[in-house]
Amino acid sequence: MALIPSTLLLSTLLSLLLLLLHFPSHSNANEGNLIVTGDVLQTDSQLTVRNAVFVIQDDCNLVLYNKGAGFVSGTSGLGPNCTATISEYGELQIKNNVGSIVWSTPASKQRGEYAAILQPDGQVGIYGPSLWNTRQIGRYSVDNTVGEKDINKGSSTPNLLFSSEVLNEKSKLASRDYTLEVTEKCVLEFTKASVGVLWASPTKLRDYQHCFIRLNHHGQLALVNDYNRIVWETKPAYDDGVYVLVVKINGEAVIYGKRIWST
Repeated sequence: MALIPSTLLLSTLLSLLLLLLHFPSHSNANEGNLIVTGDVLQTDSQLTVRNAVFVIQDDCNLVLYNKGAGFVSGTSGLGPNCTATISEYGELQIKNNVGSIVWSTPASKQRGEYAAILQPDGQVGIYGPSLWNTRQIGRYSVDNTVGEKDINKGSSTPNLLFSSEVLNEKSKLASRDYTLEVTEKCVLEFTKASVGVLWASPTKLRDYQHCFIRLNHHGQLALVNDYNRIVWETKPAYDDGVYVLVVKINGEAVIYGKRIWST
């Protein structure tokens, strides 16, 4: 990893790039704060959050502009029309115009779908592989409702929920037409604006109120009632780490993790 040498230069370039937030350019397959396996970040395209920009420049450098030290791949001049992608082994790769890889992060041992996310803190993290999604199990979850269990207790980004974060009743994660929400009847629903409910947790007949969801550090999503008891949950991963729940514009909510690389 290389650091941008001049704080003054970084500050100036960040100011210029933040002007582009009104005209964001990014992968057309997902929100402007992430790419997943199969997406391509084209030359001069970027991921954006407040006060941070992650861009593949026309000089082939992949650069993170934020309020801190930032990040630069050090690949200037290695090819025209470079692109950034994330592989099925979690490698964030820069490819030149003939498809040759000129830079990459380390590979994971597990094959699957990964996500490179420009986080709310202005850093980039790679998460994966995917552990759970609303498409795997049809319209209603077949995960078992569990017995009462104590847990320790809002999402910082509209389409993301990270480990230890909570989404309260009537709060939402959203991406374009798709919304993940905890209802007043303690149901976790994934909906499309023009269609209605696409998926729901199997908890709607239970007499619980004021529920919320929480993602823990084993990638386990739990629906919790007002007695602080888990009434439904997904299966946990084996490894402790930072995981993320993402609502995507292609019509699914996905849990990725754990985080395997960051700037």
